[in-house]
Amino acid sequence: MTDENRIAEASVAYGSAVADLQRPLILEREGQPLAVLISFEAYRRLCAIESDDEARRRANWSRLSELLAEVSSRPSSYTPAEIEAEITAARAEVRQEHRGRQRSR
Repeated sequence: MTDENRIAEASVAYGSAVADLQRPLILEREGQPLAVLISFEAYRRLCAIESDDEARRRANWSRLSELLAEVSSRPSSYTPAEIEAEITAARAEVRQEHRGRQRSR
């Protein structure tokens, strides 16, 4: 959301609806949603959420890399196939938990 287009006189284009953006204003073309006008504060909150999510993703990938390096440095009696099977099982478990959380919302 860092690239922005600006309209200096939006009220000319969209009437008085722009002056009161307590609710999002959905712009349509031929009955199909085209864009949404939101208040500047709502836009700033969305940008902050997006930025926080990106920072969290980067931190998580970094932590995963650290964990993989740590695990790789340990001696192991497991074969590569056994390790892959454990990883596959763990991924399935995480996905199942994630789906359960999504359904409960």
